[in-house]
Amino acid sequence: MAAMSLSLARCVEAVARLLDSCGPLEPVRLCMSARDVQAEVCAGGPTAARSMARLSAATGSEGCGRAGDRDDGVLTADLGDGLVLVAAVDPPRRRTALGRPRATSTSAAAGLLRTLVPWTASLDQELLPDVQLWVEDHGEDFTVRLVVSAASEDELYRVAAAAGTGLGRVRTWRTDSGLDGQGGLPCGQAVQIGVVRLP
Repeated sequence: MAAMSLSLARCVEAVARLLDSCGPLEPVRLCMSARDVQAEVCAGGPTAARSMARLSAATGSEGCGRAGDRDDGVLTADLGDGLVLVAAVDPPRRRTALGRPRATSTSAAAGLLRTLVPWTASLDQELLPDVQLWVEDHGEDFTVRLVVSAASEDELYRVAAAAGTGLGRVRTWRTDSGLDGQGGLPCGQAVQIGVVRLP
């Protein structure tokens, strides 16, 4: 059987399935590409350890989450079709956010990822280089950010236009590193865009 081609949409779908199988997790910051997923559990102490243990169990990995209240381990797991998960803990630094009732959930994060699949599938068709999709659960809401590179100054606006495929009300502005922008998905979710000019 031929190996599946690399796909950002396939990665987003795989992470949504993973979140479904984990059960409730502390807020997670995700960075997804066509090849791998980086996940940071935004909590500390025993609560972070429990989330890491659930990720470990859902992926069939060993070694992480077995040390009681340790939250400094790194979990690496094969999600299939050449997709690798690397998960770790990053305790929240903003103390103001602690103690507030959480308005998000792991199931809501999985649902958001599924709404992103059609858009990321269209991005796959654009063959954008080095695409990273960041989805961050702040506990109060979600942030979605697409980061992509441009090989030259002449490529900046072409890449930005391709990155905005499927988004409404897209606007961009120059920055020292390239272009930043913002648009909206049909579901109403805002998307930030960053196009980084390679040196």
